[in-house]
Amino acid sequence: MTVSDYIAIKKQQHTTMCAAILYPDGEIEACASSHLKTMIDHLGKEIWNQIPKDESPLFWLTGYMGVVLIDYENQVYSEALSDEQREALQQMYLSEVLIKHPCVIHFGNRALGICKSEQ
Repeated sequence: MTVSDYIAIKKQQHTTMCAAILYPDGEIEACASSHLKTMIDHLGKEIWNQIPKDESPLFWLTGYMGVVLIDYENQVYSEALSDEQREALQQMYLSEVLIKHPCVIHFGNRALGICKSEQ
């Protein structure tokens, strides 16, 4: 869904509960159960075979997909934000759907052993 749609839904709900995933194109997907389950559902269960055993699946998938994990108090991402992600987050901050608190968990996919050009 678009950021405008997401903001409208959250404003109607009058809640600070807002687990969602913000994709590089600026689209947002609400998480029905968890960030990890939503990403696995999006990619398919076969992705488990690619995740290194010594890595956090949640953080590895965040870097692999280039997404921002959103909840009310934190916005967690792995690399530089896309322009669309930056704009979507700004709209959510201004609409007071989120508290502004972006958190970088990695310094690029190379730290995860992920090379986007090889995929």
